[in-house]
Amino acid sequence: MNTSLFSCTITNGLVATPSGVVEADIGIADGKIAALAARGMLGGGERVLDAAGKLVLPAVVDAHVHFNDPGLPEREDMATGTAAAAAGGVGTVVDMPLSGAPAVTSVETLELKKRAAAERAVVDYALWGGLVDDNVSELRAMRDAGAIAFKAFTCFAGNDFPYARPEVLYRGLIEAKRSDLLVGVHCEDEGLTSSLERRAREEGRSGARDFLDAHAPVTELLAVDALLEMARSTGARVHICHATLPEVIDRASRARGEARVTVETCPHYLIFSDADLDRLKGVLKCTPPVRSRESIEGLWERVLNGSVDVISSDHSPSTAAQKNPASGSFWDMWGGVQGVQTMLPALFTHGVKRRGMSVEALVRLVCENPARLMGLYPRKGAVRIGSDADLTILDPDARWTLAPEMLLHKNKHSPYIGMEFEGRVTATLVRGAVVFDGEKITASPGTGRLLS
Repeated sequence: MNTSLFSCTITNGLVATPSGVVEADIGIADGKIAALAARGMLGGGERVLDAAGKLVLPAVVDAHVHFNDPGLPEREDMATGTAAAAAGGVGTVVDMPLSGAPAVTSVETLELKKRAAAERAVVDYALWGGLVDDNVSELRAMRDAGAIAFKAFTCFAGNDFPYARPEVLYRGLIEAKRSDLLVGVHCEDEGLTSSLERRAREEGRSGARDFLDAHAPVTELLAVDALLEMARSTGARVHICHATLPEVIDRASRARGEARVTVETCPHYLIFSDADLDRLKGVLKCTPPVRSRESIEGLWERVLNGSVDVISSDHSPSTAAQKNPASGSFWDMWGGVQGVQTMLPALFTHGVKRRGMSVEALVRLVCENPARLMGLYPRKGAVRIGSDADLTILDPDARWTLAPEMLLHKNKHSPYIGMEFEGRVTATLVRGAVVFDGEKITASPGTGRLLS
């Protein structure tokens, strides 16, 4: 084979292809996977990466991140967020419409987000738009301007992102069916969570257990049930974001014959329990919250049996001060876990190494399925000829412990600090270019591309 055709070859690796993990070499040309061949058959190329003893995976597609850009650079921006993504083996991120300033709820605000990403991203990216309480008429125009999906909340999400009251969510789903839009939903019941929190505050209760009680499992289940009924009625495609409970997975599974529904969970719901929240406090606070050890085991059972469609990080950054307010009140701590850099090693450690998850199943959950969900497959999410050469090289035998200085996102807090991992990213490629070499980012801000 004429190796001069290849800008890069990856040799001697175990490659996770759609048909299984095989010994193979990969030839890359014009940013695409141009050849897959038995070891030694491709020869060289302009650049040769030796992956001996390592896994070569499709780069992760993280379908749920909050990078706060534009408007809140003290928390995160597209440069630091995508750098952390690259260091975690992530080649594509799909950025959420809230936790920036302004929130992405119109064509005009979407254009601001696109501009920020175009200037700073080092991996490829797509953008969620928002479905809020007054913008159903904007959804189709936002889709035409590049929004790849739409996020709605069934509970309070901040003053700049009004949650979709039931009648608005229903109208939004009717429009989503008409325009073939995907709607992802944060499922917690506003009436119950707000009343439980209000009573706790009035009674002066402000600890971790009081927060957990206000966001009890019933609040998530009520919102999921309502969403599934609306999905059945409208025929819209709905995606349940960050499910924390095995019962949520089961309800989505039972609804599949009557509704177009997918369901996602996140690594922190598979690893940390409510007991960890007492220990880690603000650094682990998120909504919905982490649950019981029993729920963690139930989630893993459903991950391993294929009932969960997607695992995403829900990377939600904040400053250290926002996690540690002067009041000491749990209500005042920022809710959100930073996890885009640690998602792949966490899942490889706790899933593949400790629970026997196959590499193929891991790839489906964090690469193939999220790419399919977002309409990006097979361009993204697969090692196959013609796909973008988005690849992650992982040393499966490396053992390492996370220290704050290893984190490339802007604020160096994480519930994973001090945790030992098995499996380490040694390179991340996006469209054939190495963007992370195992030690540092090697791509310039702005090299990432918008996907739609």
